[in-house]
Amino acid sequence: MKKNVLRSILAAVLCAGSLSAMAATNWTLTNSAANEPEVTGWKATSNASDIYKTSVGYWSGSGIGVGGESSSDNQHALDNKDGYELALLSFDSAVRLESVRAGWTYNDTDIFVMAFTGLGSMTAVQSLDGGTFSNLTSRGWTLIGNYADIGTSTRNLGTTSGAFENTYSSFWLIGAGGFASGVGVTNDTTSTCTGYDRRGKCNAWVDQPKYDYLKLANVTGTVKPPSSSVGTVPEPGSLALAGIALLGMVGLRRRERAH
Repeated sequence: MKKNVLRSILAAVLCAGSLSAMAATNWTLTNSAANEPEVTGWKATSNASDIYKTSVGYWSGSGIGVGGESSSDNQHALDNKDGYELALLSFDSAVRLESVRAGWTYNDTDIFVMAFTGLGSMTAVQSLDGGTFSNLTSRGWTLIGNYADIGTSTRNLGTTSGAFENTYSSFWLIGAGGFASGVGVTNDTTSTCTGYDRRGKCNAWVDQPKYDYLKLANVTGTVKPPSSSVGTVPEPGSLALAGIALLGMVGLRRRERAH
């Protein structure tokens, strides 16, 4: 009986440690190199042109944008007008990204999310620098998904179960627009009237790109749990339960002596 009680207490301690390690974390995005994660901006003028590093702007309360801080033509945002833009999130450890929230949006707000899953000895930065949007998925990047009209509400990425449940990476990309492997960035279109007849009825329609603009405020995710508990530091919750377990053992010893 006493052994069963001790085993139950030990199981509770181990379970609490496991749950603590799997708890989701919220990260606020800024343009500071000291921030976790570090955010860098990347851009290309077309799907076939080379990707290059660019600036990241930060607006408190709204989040980060890529491509400079000019307010003209919404170039302060992460967008896909006059070139395609990416925010690279670099974490100190492997993370499963689980949600994204924008703090500011304009027009359309489609995004795509990718994780760096590796390609030989090539690093995430090397895979971007000189790569193109059309060949990203052949340079170590895995498309996690396209997410339409995210607005300013938290958008879950669907990674807590299913195909990407075990996808952890230190490097994640968030881009404006949609994405198709082998093609690159895609845009929604909207029909615009370009000509009218004598009665004022439209007789000429043209499909035009529907551009996406947003500033990324924060992301959430789960840090990959260690494969072994050897050498790891117990978290506060685990330590507290361990203390409870020790008190329980002391109580059992005292009852044993009393009898």
